[in-house]
Amino acid sequence: MARCRHDVHLSNQLRARLKVYYNILFKLNSGMGADPNTNNMNTLPTDWCIEATEENFVELYHWWRANAAKHFKCFTIGHTLMSSHPDGSCYFSTCIEDCIEQFPNHQPITIEQFRQITNPTSALPTKWYIGVTKENQEELDRWRQQVATSNLSNTLAVGYTLLSSHHHDGSHYFCANARQVKKLDSYADYQEITLEQFRQITNSTPASTQNPMKKSIQISRDLLNEYYEASTSEQKAYLTEHFKLDGTTTDEAIRGLHDLACALWKKKIKKNHPDCFPEDSKHFDFSKRETVRGIVSDEVADSLGMKHNFIQIRNNNENPETHHRSFYLTSEYDWKLVQDGTETRGTAWALIPTKKKS
Repeated sequence: MARCRHDVHLSNQLRARLKVYYNILFKLNSGMGADPNTNNMNTLPTDWCIEATEENFVELYHWWRANAAKHFKCFTIGHTLMSSHPDGSCYFSTCIEDCIEQFPNHQPITIEQFRQITNPTSALPTKWYIGVTKENQEELDRWRQQVATSNLSNTLAVGYTLLSSHHHDGSHYFCANARQVKKLDSYADYQEITLEQFRQITNSTPASTQNPMKKSIQISRDLLNEYYEASTSEQKAYLTEHFKLDGTTTDEAIRGLHDLACALWKKKIKKNHPDCFPEDSKHFDFSKRETVRGIVSDEVADSLGMKHNFIQIRNNNENPETHHRSFYLTSEYDWKLVQDGTETRGTAWALIPTKKKS
């Protein structure tokens, strides 16, 4: 995609000034030290700028949109991203040379330096804990199930605390809330983190974004161009990140584009890609409990005077109608399903187990 740039006629004074700044950049890249007037944080400057190109635009755009004042909408390729701008826009509307002429305290950086400055992962703790809430429980336990080596059958309950590591076992959690953990000497050097920090540390994603049905698809180049020409800057960045030039993308990316679109385009996108929007199934999905045989605990079964595992989740790969979406009743009893109740009090289905005749 071509971009327009103004011809820049540099004065000798400006050329000399630019030479100084690019020398600084060369020193940073070669590890030779930094300008003593810059903030020395691993030789990374506090005031910086970087020009947006086709290659780096998506990466720069995400940071710009998160940090610039919301009423600014026009950051694009050919503009210069800035660590700060007096008007809150965080960009200069032309090339990097013009930006440095107007803001000589801003130092040009590379894309690698931009990543180090804007995503300082070294600031994230290696020893951490986070309280388990109703909102984050599923996401935290999904990570724990992947890394834990003990207590895997136990539930990471709301009110417990997830740990980067447990001092005595491989469970990665503590049966107490975060405030209590903070008081323990054995975890004195642990730091409490937020859910966003947890995601950065573990590369976790919210449960709502988990989609096992993600598959690769290809749309026509004409249709991709139609989407691009009608899109906003934010949508263009999304298209650049999730769609290849030949139209290759995923059904998940189509749904993401749908979510960003206005009401009119939502209908068009859904009409263009009906296979990417499967209707919600009327069936329940019990697959997450496939490793657990019985639904009723052994203790409860004993108290009822019944066999262990008398009701289970059906596991039958040969029959998709019942596999992980139905219950299996043990053949050791006879079962009868009846409708119970009255019209005035309401009716309900009742399942009656009876002992087999010997």
